This record gives sequence, structure tokens and C-alpha cells, in this order.
Amino acid sequence: MVFNNPEFTLYQAPMDQPIILPTQINRFLKELNDTPSKLDENYKLLAQKLLSLHQDKNPFTTLPEYDYDRLEKGMHCRACGSFNTVIKNYDLVCGKCSEQERIDQAVLRYIQELKVLFPEIKITTQIIYEWCKEKVSKKTITRILKKNYVSTGRTCDTYYE
Repeated sequence: MVFNNPEFTLYQAPMDQPIILPTQINRFLKELNDTPSKLDENYKLLAQKLLSLHQDKNPFTTLPEYDYDRLEKGMHCRACGSFNTVIKNYDLVCGKCSEQERIDQAVLRYIQELKVLFPEIKITTQIIYEWCKEKVSKKTITRILKKNYVSTGRTCDTYYE
């Protein structure tokens, strides 16, 4: 067990336990590096196997193709992902798991989601209104955007950054 926080102190540490305290880490690592190790054929085979499995290109970096019009829109639960949500008072309530989230927080989460999926889209009241499947009023969305983002423009072409 290694405790690496330099401000940590362990009182009455049991002597029979493998505990390394913050002041012992450098000495422990030096001792570990200075200890000669005997590598047999199994270690060499393991190293060769690991090298053969090395992948320069991460297969998980390719994203599936998607576009704005084909994605399902709506307010989904932050806990279970269900679109079975309703607005009660100032909360978004999940009909599946009963999770509650403040509408302001949910809308901010959807804005962030939209920015990640479509970084080129300008964030407007209308876009967020559509993204939330018209469950939240445009007035509420505008209030949230004005409170958390800087507006550019003054008419129907106003967007937020």
C-alpha cells in the first residue's frame, strides 16, 4: 500500500503490513530500480507478445457517421438515458428511474452535448429549442443562454458563445 500524499501522516502503522509512506517513496523506487532481476524465457516471450499486439492506430477513434436531422432529439435522463422524461415545476423528472434534475442544469447539459456533437453549429435559442424537442419554452432557454454564455447579434440571428 503506497500513500503518496506528502501531507499524509499515518499514526500507529502496523509494522507487519507492506505500507510505503510519502517520505519512503524515493528510497523504495531507488531500491526497486537497483534490484537486479533475472529474466527467463517466459518474460522474453511475454515481451514479444506484447510488442506484436501493439497498435499504432487506436481503433476506437473512428466515430460512426451522424447528422443533426437524423438524430433523435429530446430531453433524456442524465442517469439512465431514457427519453421518458417530463417537466414538473423546475425539474426534469425521469419516468423510468425517477431521477430529478433542475431544468437549468439539464439545458446546459444539452447545450454541451450539442457543442460536442456539432462544434460547427452556432448555439441559438431555436437550435436548443429543437434539440430539447420543444419541452422547454424559448423564453427559459434564452434566459439560460444569456446567464451562461455571451450573446452575439441582436435580432433573430443572435447566437451564443
